[in-house]
Amino acid sequence: MIVRCVAAVALVLASGFSVPARAASGAILCCENADGRRVCGDVLPQACYGRAYRRVASDGTIIERIAAPMSEAERIEAERESRLRELEEARRRMQRLQDRALLDTYRSVDDIDGRESRAVGEIERDLAKAKDRQAQLRQAQERLQEEAKLHPAGAVPAELTQAIRDNQSELAAQETVIDAKLKNIDAVRARYARDRERYKALTATAAGR
Repeated sequence: MIVRCVAAVALVLASGFSVPARAASGAILCCENADGRRVCGDVLPQACYGRAYRRVASDGTIIERIAAPMSEAERIEAERESRLRELEEARRRMQRLQDRALLDTYRSVDDIDGRESRAVGEIERDLAKAKDRQAQLRQAQERLQEEAKLHPAGAVPAELTQAIRDNQSELAAQETVIDAKLKNIDAVRARYARDRERYKALTATAAGR
């Protein structure tokens, strides 16, 4: 009997499964074998290795259900699903923090509108200055080009040539600034639009409660 038990344990270990504990007093371990027949024993029957099994009380009540070991594909899928759940929970935690910050930041929808107007207004003032400078540079460019035409081809003074280059360089820089300001205005409006819609949703939900 001892030899058979040792052999059974060795077979379980070789198969990659852990040896289950002996059933509690008065309970047995049961499973369905490969043929679909119920197999039971006070220790896990060999036919149950790698299968789902149950701990059953003497009156037939199922005490515990033990799932079958997962295959490699099932394990990979379970890990993937677990990772997705972790990412989803992290996203929800982040959303809760953002919602709390949103409610702490704004007092009302009018408050959001006012802040957006002030933020856009500041950018628009800087944009107006950049456009004024752009207009000045274009006027200067026209004067420089007219002056250059007064000189014979190939005889334009070096100072004038350098002034034209400097003007063109600064004009390109101003155009970059203006483009950035316009994009910044769009970004600010989009951000406040998102805040406004989320704030409305949160306050509507709170009111409904």
